[in-house]
Amino acid sequence: MKKQMTKWETLNAKNNIRFLCWTLAWAVTMVLADKAELYGWHSSSMISIIAIVVNTGLGLGMIMAFMRFLKGMDELHQKIQLNSLAMSVGVGIVGGFTYSLLATANFIADAEASDVLLIMSVTYMVGVMIGQIRLGGKTDD
Repeated sequence: MKKQMTKWETLNAKNNIRFLCWTLAWAVTMVLADKAELYGWHSSSMISIIAIVVNTGLGLGMIMAFMRFLKGMDELHQKIQLNSLAMSVGVGIVGGFTYSLLATANFIADAEASDVLLIMSVTYMVGVMIGQIRLGGKTDD
């Protein structure tokens, strides 16, 4: 027999889906704006500015959706998120400055900010997985 979702579970699922939609919209506009500029799909600076403004607006919406998503979580899941975000920011700051020093010393030829963001994202995802395992972040099924 299938268990009926509680009001909290329903709201949490909606917040999760809302966050996912904002994240996908932001990521798609990021890729489109980047590739359009990189491959010269347009010749107008105004189109580039519009694409950047739209991407930034969607990014701000994604941040707000993530905050709503976090507020809807129980304390254990919030703790997992906080620990993961702290680890990600720490790796980003230390790793970013280390990466910058390596680029300045010419140990890295083509330094890109996206490399640091990728490492931060992977650190965050690994942190969430470790937190789920370590803190027993299982849902009550």
